[in-house]
Amino acid sequence: MKNAFLTVEATEALITSGATLFISGPESLLRRLPRGKWTGATTVYFILEDGGASREDRLFCTHFDEAAAVRTAILSGDELAGLIERRYEHGITCVVVPAFSATLQRYAAEGPRLSGLYNQPVFGWVAGVHLDRVGIDSAKVFDGVTGTISEDGLAALWIALPDTIEADLNIVNLFTAGEGSEFSFADGGFEIADCLIDGTPANLACHIVEQGLDTRLPLVADYAGAMINVSFQTVDADNGKVHFYAPVVPGVTYRQASPVADYASTYAEAANGRSAEGMLSCNCILNYLYAGLEGRSTGGFVGPVTFGEFAYILLNQTLSCLSLQEAPTGGDHAHRS
Repeated sequence: MKNAFLTVEATEALITSGATLFISGPESLLRRLPRGKWTGATTVYFILEDGGASREDRLFCTHFDEAAAVRTAILSGDELAGLIERRYEHGITCVVVPAFSATLQRYAAEGPRLSGLYNQPVFGWVAGVHLDRVGIDSAKVFDGVTGTISEDGLAALWIALPDTIEADLNIVNLFTAGEGSEFSFADGGFEIADCLIDGTPANLACHIVEQGLDTRLPLVADYAGAMINVSFQTVDADNGKVHFYAPVVPGVTYRQASPVADYASTYAEAANGRSAEGMLSCNCILNYLYAGLEGRSTGGFVGPVTFGEFAYILLNQTLSCLSLQEAPTGGDHAHRS
């Protein structure tokens, strides 16, 4: 696996050479690429080795030179089972889905229940647009094999790996649950009105406004041992509704996160000296904004800045990280998560 931040001409040359690529960048450049073994999606924000940047003149390309075979497709919300059915016996699945799309909402709700989802790494991100163009431009995903472009599909890149290679999929969540109130929900979803706050029925939007809660800090809960964030999108106290970037889960207890002192240095410590050359990460646009990551390095964690991340399930305000490495002697197919 190799990462490079390339001109469209250099990317074209890689595709023409037969390389297997996972590509992120502006729509105008993605539309210029020839057909080939690639999957891509829109963003103009990146974390590079010298820091975060908004760029519309380059494409971030991850070259999977380890790929033994490749399949691509764009799946509709009714075809999500195909994500599991079409994968190789030993490999990885890279996915991208447009922000605010119906398919994203379907995957957020139904993806965690797909049979066999957690048996093989599923890594990817939510496509976005320039923040000044939200509501004007639409995020898009691309299937390089067929030339298909979609505003509402899950683009998948299935990669078969040699037995000598295994995948390492991780998340880095800088947030921990704070000491404030406990929140729980009778109904799940992206839009919430009423909930239980410390066991007492209340309207969440009114509570947030009355208490002056900082909605840059997500709700955090323990999902089977992993701390998972649910980030605030909008709070509409007039209509008594809160919109999230990921669905809350009924019966799970959440608390609002504690503040993070220094995002950039904490990410660099979590990278633990690993090279940006062989490790692809995607980091949330909310972290990029709230932590001021433009121009600041996060160590070995490089890749697109996105409107959500996938490490099997949809995540918010989290960094997802994929690397490939030599398997232990005997070709062990284990993966880490």
